[in-house]
Amino acid sequence: MATLKDVAALAGVSTATVSLALNGGPVNAKTRQLVLKAAKQLHYVPNRIGQMLTTGRSNMIGLIILTGSEFPDIVRKTSLFYYLMEGVLAVADKEGFGVSFAVKSHDDPLLPQYFAEIIGSGTIDGIAVIPQFAREYRFTNLLQEANYPYVLLRPSRFGIDANHVDMGNFEGGKMVAELLVDSGARRIGIINGPSSHVDAIERERGFGEALLDRGGMIVARQYGEFTIESGHAAMRKIAERGLPEAVFCGNDYMAAGALRFLRSIGANCPKDIAIVGYDNNDVAIATDPQLTTVDNRFFDLGYIMADEVIGLIRGNTSHVARVVLPEMKLRESHLFGRSSANAQPTSASA
Repeated sequence: MATLKDVAALAGVSTATVSLALNGGPVNAKTRQLVLKAAKQLHYVPNRIGQMLTTGRSNMIGLIILTGSEFPDIVRKTSLFYYLMEGVLAVADKEGFGVSFAVKSHDDPLLPQYFAEIIGSGTIDGIAVIPQFAREYRFTNLLQEANYPYVLLRPSRFGIDANHVDMGNFEGGKMVAELLVDSGARRIGIINGPSSHVDAIERERGFGEALLDRGGMIVARQYGEFTIESGHAAMRKIAERGLPEAVFCGNDYMAAGALRFLRSIGANCPKDIAIVGYDNNDVAIATDPQLTTVDNRFFDLGYIMADEVIGLIRGNTSHVARVVLPEMKLRESHLFGRSSANAQPTSASA
């Protein structure tokens, strides 16, 4: 097995510099990358126990996703979080950190104890947390009181003192409303995720405000569970009262379910009804027509969250407040009034 001395010899630096570079010490970025490259080339495996004894750090970060016990676990039912995990792992690998992954329920009475154990154990240096539902997040008080490095995804509702990366759901909802009205639709429905899901709340809020400003109206509203099945069921309920000109679906999986139902009744998308999804995940290009959708840049979100957590661990920053704005991906499904056979995006598509 390669040793610290072997890495130092290949990188052309001292063993002390190698130790600092691998453990987040004060070395410049160029030297750190040189050491990491040498360590990777030699398949050097650091002794984690030795690192912890020497530095007081484990060089591990945690990614924790919080679910709701009354809803399907979309972490396992969809591929959405895979992209975020890729971003986290890309940074961790570059910076010499390992990643611990956990899925916990918001409604677990032992959740505060779980976070207290993370803080006290010393086995994880910092965490990125994805809190999906509107709850009272008491664990943030534990993290802040302990001065523990953490970043939350999109929790602007928690106040300016909470370390967060905001994923721009409000802005994404606005983009959808503006696009559909500009495409000729005025009477528009919405199929959203659970009404207590923070992403669903913000997407609907931005969508509703922008639609009102543009002269459109919401004529049908259904809530699903971010799954294909719930999108199918919601579209069926909307169709019972007559199809609107367009429907905004709170994620691509529900949009795929809505499209499947429309096909079953012989309705053409986008000629008879336009559909827009959200997330730009794998299902968006597997539908017919392909989905126009909002890309929430989950890889970038994971990358930035991990980068900010490691920055907090190393003391490079003391507070995190970032916004990562989504992007519209134009394909075919939003072009109201045009058949899917000849519908083409109005501008560059994914």
